[in-house]
Amino acid sequence: MNDQSIKVLLVEDEPLASEWVKVNLAKAASARFQLSHVTCLDAAKQQLRASPFDVVLLDLSLPDSQGLVTCTEVQTVTPALPIIILTAADNESLALQAVREGAQDYLVKGEFDGKLLARVIRYAIERKRAEQKLRQSEEFFRLITENVTDLIAVLDQNGNRLYNSPSYKNSLGRATGLEGTNSFKEIHPEDKERIKQMFQETIAGGVGHRTEYRMLLEDGTVRHIESQGSVVKDAAGKPSKVVVVSRDITERKEAMVTLEQTLAELRTAHVALKATQMQLVQSEKLEAVSTFAGGIAHEVKNPLQTIMLGVDFLKTALGSTDESTTMVLNEMEQAAHRADGVIKGLVEFSAYKKRDVRDHDLSSILEQALQSVENELSGHAIKLVRELTPGLPAIRLDLKTVKHVFMNLMLSAIQAMSSGGTLTVKTYLKQLADNQGWSGRTPGQLKSGDTIVVAEVEDNGRGVIESKLADKSNRSYATEMIRKGVVDLMVLKKVVELYGGMIQIINRDEGGVRVVIMFKVQRKE
Repeated sequence: MNDQSIKVLLVEDEPLASEWVKVNLAKAASARFQLSHVTCLDAAKQQLRASPFDVVLLDLSLPDSQGLVTCTEVQTVTPALPIIILTAADNESLALQAVREGAQDYLVKGEFDGKLLARVIRYAIERKRAEQKLRQSEEFFRLITENVTDLIAVLDQNGNRLYNSPSYKNSLGRATGLEGTNSFKEIHPEDKERIKQMFQETIAGGVGHRTEYRMLLEDGTVRHIESQGSVVKDAAGKPSKVVVVSRDITERKEAMVTLEQTLAELRTAHVALKATQMQLVQSEKLEAVSTFAGGIAHEVKNPLQTIMLGVDFLKTALGSTDESTTMVLNEMEQAAHRADGVIKGLVEFSAYKKRDVRDHDLSSILEQALQSVENELSGHAIKLVRELTPGLPAIRLDLKTVKHVFMNLMLSAIQAMSSGGTLTVKTYLKQLADNQGWSGRTPGQLKSGDTIVVAEVEDNGRGVIESKLADKSNRSYATEMIRKGVVDLMVLKKVVELYGGMIQIINRDEGGVRVVIMFKVQRKE
């Protein structure tokens, strides 16, 4: 400021007072002043509109204006220009009032020299500049806080609000009347103590924290809030206030819940789609097996009939002349009839085209199979042991097909115990272990650790053909393990595997056969 002239507008109608100011400003050595002088308010307004000035020295008693209105009129023309009041000694109270209304300072005429006048002018200019900067900062802050959606609050050391932004209206329903209220009041009771503790730690340590909590409003609405606290320190460097910038994340939370629900539904739909695809694949496999079984049955049926007729012819032609010949022919006839039974089973299996795959209780299927072979059981001295577990998890399969599997297994066991015995039928739930002769995955579609539903059909009759199981009393089913029975067990094995299961044939050391059928329990997503 010392390098530039300070442009001063003197508004004074008294010649002596005007001369006094001019003389004293000329004597001031601390600054250079460029003085302009007018004697009335209208002239002052014209000067202010025509040229820029740094300060106004204003007498409140002018020919065309008296009192505080004089200062107000000048401020209207140039609001940013500092005004220093020149007043008589008996009118000092009016000058003080003018300062309260916006003037920067006042001087009593005749009681100041050039040095004092120069200092008052410089200070007035600097204060006005500082006021303008502060006003601009306040305006920027007001614009920011009125337009941001974040919640901004200044809290004292007790958590009471010293300031809150207008955006609080969006979350609390109101933004006015919150000054002086406790900021913990609206926090959800389950979160309140945690947030209070965190606030005290912030005051004590001087380090802000980021956290999430809930607000419980008066109407019962719950809002989710995310906040970041920052400490304001006093002149001694100690925390005095906390600025909290918060964000309402309720919509984001709700969107996350909706997204999680959608993903869960998508996973469920994906599992259902995979299950449907597997069912289609199994249906196609079953159809292929049915076609293959039907073709084999029809191809074998005619040659078998020829063999049966030939055996009957030989028995008639040779009669009973030779005991060995008769025994051989009888065994050939029995073998042919057994083969004919197998062919009939294949024909029946291939003829059944309509599959109805749905959830079924394995214990209920075995109960129905037992009812179907009840007549065969009553015709032999066979004791039935029934151990069927109720409430097993449902298995997806075709009822009629799997029922026929168990019927054939039971009929095979009944034939093996034609002289009497014990038939045991069981169902139960277990977890498949890797200590059953399998490493990792079983020969079927099961693997170690799977939860499975198990059905057992056990008898104490003759076992699987001993020559096929030499020293292998406990092994899973293989193609050569064909027992003298009703239907080729290979077909039964394929049927079980088509529904995701596995069949195992075990020759019991004490005599008889145990047939174990396992189905995997599908997890509910």
